[in-house]
Amino acid sequence: MARLGDVCVKKVDTIKAIYNGNIDYIDISSVDNQRKEITQIQSMAFEDAPSRAKQIVFPGDILVSTVRPNLNAVALITEASKNTLVASTGYCVLRCLPNADKKYVFHFCQSNTFIEKLVTQATGASYPAVTSSIVKECNIPLPPLDEQRKIAAVLDKVSDLIAKRRQQLDKLDEMVKARFVEMFGDPETNPMKWPTIEIGAVITTIESGWSGNGKQREKKADEIAVLKVSAVTRGYFIPEECKVLDDQKNIKKYVSPQKGDLLFSRANTKEMVGATAIIREDYPDLILPDKLWKIRFTDATNVFYIKYVLSSEPIRNKFSAASTGTSGSMYNVSMEKFKAIKIPMPDIRKQNQFAAFVKQTEKSKNTISRSLEKLETLKKALMQEYFG
Repeated sequence: MARLGDVCVKKVDTIKAIYNGNIDYIDISSVDNQRKEITQIQSMAFEDAPSRAKQIVFPGDILVSTVRPNLNAVALITEASKNTLVASTGYCVLRCLPNADKKYVFHFCQSNTFIEKLVTQATGASYPAVTSSIVKECNIPLPPLDEQRKIAAVLDKVSDLIAKRRQQLDKLDEMVKARFVEMFGDPETNPMKWPTIEIGAVITTIESGWSGNGKQREKKADEIAVLKVSAVTRGYFIPEECKVLDDQKNIKKYVSPQKGDLLFSRANTKEMVGATAIIREDYPDLILPDKLWKIRFTDATNVFYIKYVLSSEPIRNKFSAASTGTSGSMYNVSMEKFKAIKIPMPDIRKQNQFAAFVKQTEKSKNTISRSLEKLETLKKALMQEYFG
């Protein structure tokens, strides 16, 4: 065993205040915590950069987000940058020494052992975080370099297959979005001149739940767990994104997701306010937090159409604009503002045609998802074997 701090450089250089030029900036929101990769890099003049833009990074460096460590936002920098590449101080930068393989260390930073170590030492209730020192204090199994590379190669192969399955799912999602625009047009400009109504006009019920204290651990069959907002942020329902309630007997509010419900994230990061998911079966052993609404609609609507119109970029932008909050905290959209947002409302026959296409597409998605689940289970088992 070794400390991460013993297999990585002690400190990376920071950009000087007198620097005059452009930078390529990796913000704290730039890493996709599901795909473990950098999704966006912002180019800007250094004089316009935020104060957190300080750490000079290079291909081969590993970025570990020190905020909300439970989300495990980690990424390996794989490409050189046109300008000086700078990362937010919200990352711990791991630059491996010759005795450690960067991909091996990168995979270790995705392991449950690593995540749990950081979560237990995080401080702050609404914005839990750790320091770079805590990250570097984590112990990592350190076999000989050749063995590290073999382990990394195995995990790379499984990770590549997982990435391909996700790409297939993304393509199917793009097909559905394209069909939506083909049938209904852009919700912002409403070129097909569908009648426009306030969302509240087609809602029959909205309920929210209660956020009790709990722990994220494997749930027993007879236990009740409260969902997290991350249960809907990927656009589909993830029942595993929950925490088991500490007090199983004194649940203050019991609102369970049921088949046909649309879940709506009324509180989240500014970009994720308004995330939605459709419930396909009853979940009596799960309850909603107060940050999620379950919504039912009138017979004049099809929930699949509603889900996709609410997920469209113009409408999501309206949710974001209507939300209130401050940087570093959750943003919230009120029920009054939510109900007042206007959406195009085509006739139910057209909505049903779209829903039929979605359901057909989801048959293919289900097949791919089952394969993805098996691969993710395999990766977890391998990670457990290699890293404990």
